[in-house]
Amino acid sequence: MVSEGSPGVPSPDHSQELCRPVVKRLLACLLAAFVVVGLSAPVAVAAPRPPKVVLIVGPVGPGMTDRFRAQAVEAAQIARRYTPDVVEVYSPYATWPAVRKAIQGASVVVYMGHGNGWPSKYRDSPFPPTQNGFGLNPVAGGGDSQHQYFGEASIRAEVKLAANAVVLLHHLCYASGNTEPGLPEGTLAQARQRVDNYASGFIEAGAAAVIADAWSSPAYLLRSVLDGERSIDRIWRGAPNANGNVLAFKSQRSPGYVAQMDPDRADSGFHRSIVLRAGLASKDVLASARGNPAAAGVVPDGPSEPSLVATGITVDAPKVGGLPSAGSRTAIRLPFEVADRDNLPDRLLASVRWDPIEVSPIPTDPATEVDAAPAPSQPADPTVAGSADDPALDAARPLVPQPQTPVTTDEPPIPDAPPDGLELVQPERLGDVVQPVIATYEQRTIRFPVRLPEAPGLYRLTVTLHDSDRVAYDAATQAMLAPMLVRVVGAFDARVLATSAATLEAGSNVPLEVRVANLGSASWGRPAVVDHRRPSGTVPAEAARVVGYWLSLDPAIATTLAPVTAALPAAVEAGSVVDATLELAVPVTAGQYLLLLDVVTPESGSLAAGGLEPSIVRVTVTAPR
Repeated sequence: MVSEGSPGVPSPDHSQELCRPVVKRLLACLLAAFVVVGLSAPVAVAAPRPPKVVLIVGPVGPGMTDRFRAQAVEAAQIARRYTPDVVEVYSPYATWPAVRKAIQGASVVVYMGHGNGWPSKYRDSPFPPTQNGFGLNPVAGGGDSQHQYFGEASIRAEVKLAANAVVLLHHLCYASGNTEPGLPEGTLAQARQRVDNYASGFIEAGAAAVIADAWSSPAYLLRSVLDGERSIDRIWRGAPNANGNVLAFKSQRSPGYVAQMDPDRADSGFHRSIVLRAGLASKDVLASARGNPAAAGVVPDGPSEPSLVATGITVDAPKVGGLPSAGSRTAIRLPFEVADRDNLPDRLLASVRWDPIEVSPIPTDPATEVDAAPAPSQPADPTVAGSADDPALDAARPLVPQPQTPVTTDEPPIPDAPPDGLELVQPERLGDVVQPVIATYEQRTIRFPVRLPEAPGLYRLTVTLHDSDRVAYDAATQAMLAPMLVRVVGAFDARVLATSAATLEAGSNVPLEVRVANLGSASWGRPAVVDHRRPSGTVPAEAARVVGYWLSLDPAIATTLAPVTAALPAAVEAGSVVDATLELAVPVTAGQYLLLLDVVTPESGSLAAGGLEPSIVRVTVTAPR
């Protein structure tokens, strides 16, 4: 038997068995050490992203846009104390492509400009393409007056805000439940609808709160949201201009949201509102931020604008169809040429702007003439460019309210002092709103409907082309569309054509040939009518007259010459041109004179007295030979 440990026989390795517990203990110690080291070592955690703040100023007229820009710059300086990602998009470069690009992922959006909402007197039902959104520049660099509405439909479909975003709307009409300066604000029920409607598009784009304030600048609200200390509800209720008349109701347009209003009085003066998700706090806004820590504060590279230049199209001056009667509907045609029609977009939109040059009231039939107050806007018509589709008169409290108390005094009356109050907005002027309508291609023209201005006069007509999303084509495209002058005529309108200057001998009698055009929509006079009930058997004819009035340019020469007149044919039809001769009795004193030529009709009397500019002949009267 061979025993263990005998020479030449290997013995079992008991050292390995003895080492195993030691190794296990060492491994456990090392593992514990690694765990302790791991717990004490710094762990790489993504830093929170800053909130993106976007400030937008739309065009509201030269003076007021400057004021809004100043408020926006002040708010931007406040925002930069909290975040580096602050983007400013101001008129005249606040186009929809620029704004749309800027507000993607924004945690706070501030907008100051024109507002357009519903209910309003302009529409019988909501119109999402233009209501409850922004009033922006149609074309970049086009000035601070003309604006185009991009409503909740565009915001809902094309914008994605950061989660828990807050939208601040300042100095708008309709957003806080108000209407427009000079219009009745309506009922509390209507105001609630306006507040609910205006917030809905922004909420669908991701906003958790939409605050509207018609009076104050955005500085307080912006600072309070970014400091992360309070709930959004407390921030709004604690505003310096709070009235303490808060009323709340459930949002109908945005389920799960609560709307609140703080009117000046219990049921009127709708200038403050908020629609929010209950429980929202400013810390929630910051926690959901998705801004860029290294943002430069501008829209990078600028948005691309659509263009028609590459299609090779050329466009001639617009042509207005038919007689351009004030307030009527007609069509505008743009003659064009293009080598390949397949290059043209399938859908094209167009808009017009009527800039008044010489506009004065023209009297209508005296039997129906009314006070010279602005005619009420017509109901909206989305198919007619230039119709009163979109209001944009913003409401705001005067900086210094001025109660007017009549004072009885024996002193003679003097002119009123200028008002001390300065309103934050101005009434919209004719042609400020750009309203694209669908245009159709004809064989060699682009045709679209328009409504002509209500007031007769001379206008500059400017046409703008837009793509299918209502975005205006670039400046190079618009440069192909030369503006033109259009005379918009009223019921009684005329032009007397005559030589512009003449040299005549004092005391002579000479004929002056004139040509008179009836530019209005009504006829002048009437021919004789047979009426056997009258003793004469007829109703006599009535005719318009062309009348010349002498005016001396030398104050020392008293002009006592009687007007010279010539009868026109009876029943001068609208659009017709007739000739007449004035037999002039030239003044007997040499000097410089003006001969003013007017038309007097049986229906409306003197057209010059009604505001129509008379034709002028400059006459040099020389001494007799």
